[in-house]
Amino acid sequence: MVEPFSRSFKGLIIWCILLYMIQCSLATSNKTGRHFHKWEVAYMYWSPDGVENVVMGINGQFPGPTIRARAGDIVHVQLTNKLHTEGVVIHWHGIRQKGTPWADGTASISQCVINPGETFDYRFTVDRAGTYFYHGHYGMQRSAGLYGALIVDVAEGEKEPFHYDGEFDLLLSDWWHQSVHHQEVGLSSKPMRWIGEPQALLVNGRGQYGCSMAAHYGNSSLSQCNITGNEQWAPYILHVDPNKTYRIRIASTTALASLNLAIGRYLIDRKQKVIDKSWREWGEVGVKLFIFCRMVMIPHPPSSKILDACPLSYDFGSSPLP
Repeated sequence: MVEPFSRSFKGLIIWCILLYMIQCSLATSNKTGRHFHKWEVAYMYWSPDGVENVVMGINGQFPGPTIRARAGDIVHVQLTNKLHTEGVVIHWHGIRQKGTPWADGTASISQCVINPGETFDYRFTVDRAGTYFYHGHYGMQRSAGLYGALIVDVAEGEKEPFHYDGEFDLLLSDWWHQSVHHQEVGLSSKPMRWIGEPQALLVNGRGQYGCSMAAHYGNSSLSQCNITGNEQWAPYILHVDPNKTYRIRIASTTALASLNLAIGRYLIDRKQKVIDKSWREWGEVGVKLFIFCRMVMIPHPPSSKILDACPLSYDFGSSPLP
């Protein structure tokens, strides 16, 4: 009689332990955010710098959609390859992939490429807050435009170590008019054939080629860009308020170029005339933020900077104020 009772008692204890573990798991699951994204990767026509070309986009968007989550959340991306003749993978730059090495997106190392017409599910935990980005990791697909931002905020209930009133996410990239196949063949040739400097530098997928945003202020041989603001290549404009502090999240998604980023202060009236470098005449003028404080941006790693904003409207050139 003692032995069956002992077995039953042990069984009851095991069941209690299992139920407790399930409850703990459910409690943790309830606190963990889950973010599902359904993506299709395909080539499409686009004008990143005013010259129509073929880019690689996600769901008809270039750059790709921004993913935003909190530390500890689970990101689930269901990716379908709509390319007709190429495989594809996505690498989540800076994400440690603890326990999910198969989601790292390194072709032929941690996963096989996703063949045309196939679907692959990326599931991983973003365990640390910060500024990250994702990009194609097969051939030169990042250079073709397959990239986007991945922002991880601090965990629920935690606070940032510094205060700011708003933030902007900037993706810096290089852009060539020749196809990525020209780049790939040139780089792998012996001797190597350098494709040359990029035709444009893009900020959030936008740049200008063959014209200058600051032609009125220098001896540029290029003409002033004629932009209405609705073009795909129109400067990316950030609007800020006086006496506010803004966080600028920066990621360099360049394929071959090393960039300098600088921030400068200038007052410009609506006729595009530089007034001075003071802020006393605010109220009658707008302000442009030019790239001016020396900071070298190379393809690794992403960073985050804090900008104490004087009253300004922001863009990366001298286009008319909105």
